[in-house]
Amino acid sequence: MWFENWSPFFDVGKTLEEMDRILNAVGRPLSLRSVPRGTFPAINVYDQGQALVLTAEAPGMKIDDIELTVMGDSLTLKGERKVEESEQERYYRRERPMGTFTRTVTLPAPVEMDSVKAEYRDGVLRVYMEKAEEAKAKKIKIAS
Repeated sequence: MWFENWSPFFDVGKTLEEMDRILNAVGRPLSLRSVPRGTFPAINVYDQGQALVLTAEAPGMKIDDIELTVMGDSLTLKGERKVEESEQERYYRRERPMGTFTRTVTLPAPVEMDSVKAEYRDGVLRVYMEKAEEAKAKKIKIAS
């Protein structure tokens, strides 16, 4: 019967992926799933106290093929992983995403725009961003 191979979760997953794609296209950094499948590049965002750090895995890419934009409380990565194939190649498995990509991440705190520094080494992009003054933790003296 036809319903033996049907998976309701496949349809839900595809719907969430399509909604993410549409919302990202209009500039809304919203992710409807905690770890989107097939998302490139894979990223980590972590807090170092006075700064936020983002790392993105982009092996095989050239630095000129990656564009980084920080605006407000969001960071956007755009780029293209070039397709290198010839007429003689026949793929049996293709898991590495190719083509253009855009990833927008909402940062957990506002950052100082002038402090943003990025480096690309060994296929990993590392972005260092100092938190804005209003986002930094302050010690408050308690009066007795």
